[in-house]
Amino acid sequence: MPEPPMLTGEVRTRVEDIEKQFSVSEEFLKKAVSFFIECADKGLKVRNDPEALLMIPTFVTSIPTGKEKGVLLAIDLGGTNFRVVSVALNGDHTFDLVQAKNPIPVDLMKGTSDELFRWMAEKIQDFVKENHSNAVESGNRLKMGFTFSFPIDQTSLDSGTLTRWSKHFNIPDCIGKDVVKLLQYHLDALKVPVVVSALANDTVGTLLARSYTGADKEGKTKIGCIFGTGTNGAYEEDLNNITKLPQNVRDELKAKGVRKMVINTEWGSFDNKLRVLPNTKWDEQVDKLSPNPGFHLFEKRVSGMFMGEILRQILLDLYREGLVLQQYRTEEKLPHRLRTPWDLDTEAMSLFEIDDSTDLKASELKLEQMLRLPTTVEERVVIQRLTRAIAHRSSSLAAVPISAILLKSHALDGHNVNVDVGADGSVVEFYPGFRTMMRDAIAQTQLGPKGERRLHVNIAKDGSSVGAALCALSSEF
Repeated sequence: MPEPPMLTGEVRTRVEDIEKQFSVSEEFLKKAVSFFIECADKGLKVRNDPEALLMIPTFVTSIPTGKEKGVLLAIDLGGTNFRVVSVALNGDHTFDLVQAKNPIPVDLMKGTSDELFRWMAEKIQDFVKENHSNAVESGNRLKMGFTFSFPIDQTSLDSGTLTRWSKHFNIPDCIGKDVVKLLQYHLDALKVPVVVSALANDTVGTLLARSYTGADKEGKTKIGCIFGTGTNGAYEEDLNNITKLPQNVRDELKAKGVRKMVINTEWGSFDNKLRVLPNTKWDEQVDKLSPNPGFHLFEKRVSGMFMGEILRQILLDLYREGLVLQQYRTEEKLPHRLRTPWDLDTEAMSLFEIDDSTDLKASELKLEQMLRLPTTVEERVVIQRLTRAIAHRSSSLAAVPISAILLKSHALDGHNVNVDVGADGSVVEFYPGFRTMMRDAIAQTQLGPKGERRLHVNIAKDGSSVGAALCALSSEF
């Protein structure tokens, strides 16, 4: 296959400059890992420290073994879809699943809490009528786990108040309210025979789901993580280290034999003060366009929601500098979709990443189809190189929290110990080479190549949904 032409002159110089700004060094990775551990330790001790990670106690105190049985409901409110799921746990590390996926209307993301939770309750009602008619007729209430992929202050397994929104959501009247109570109110109003018995973050769900299905074949599952629309991670922490939990709560849990609790790190907000994270003008532009400027700055450099927007911002700058797309005489003449925030998505970047067609013809078709944007071969080379630079930074940054948690928890201590990481999300599952690039970066951290080789990253398919169902059973583990 013939190679696309090399860039020359001013265009080449500018692209190389941008690539340098998105490069991630071994020195940076080690520094970032150390700082992450510092922020995590601080977050386990104190609340409301702007430099600490949130490190939210989840009150999930048992990890499944794979032998659990039962039929439960689960719902997952993510960044773009609302899923209702029926999960049959078979007791042999396997499960059967029926689900309905509902795209979340954009207007509900910025409406009122009543509008959003009423809509969710209606979707649950429809699902239960279709798939669990016996429960409707008998009046027997089904247990349901609720995966809520936003920062919450959790006070028990089945209650938690929203602290702030992320992704595209911005519903001010919901902040400070118990999301379980909001949903249960609307379910009861509609007479849906369902009780919300557990609240789980999607990363907690991923950790539990992978623990259920993994059977320790590649080591015990130590981390559940999401790399999709957003990013976050969860792991099991010693109860003694969670000193921000009141002493009486810890004593009560210890009296029941509890020694560990799953922590939702909320690592999307790592280093909101930008003490170590890379920061380019395009990161700043994307942050300003987001619903929550100044927050979730790690997520805005890693997750799928933001990678395409970073690329779009760079392309606009290159246009303004007279280096690309000069067939358009003014910026107002550029295709509407190129001028519209968030219209360049990570799915398109996936194609640009791996395109080896002659003159990058596959990318040409994708750009015309998606953005109504005709391009020259040189412009497509620019787009591919920028795409790879952004994706490489994203995957390299993804290595930081994983390495930090494994180091902090001493997960790899001991002779030839292997560990499993359960991962979910469109980026880690589908973006070409993401896991490989992430692993390469992990090998450059304090874990080193030997530590990286003992680490296994596995996709926890339907992790958040199955995990929420397992949370609903968690008191019975």
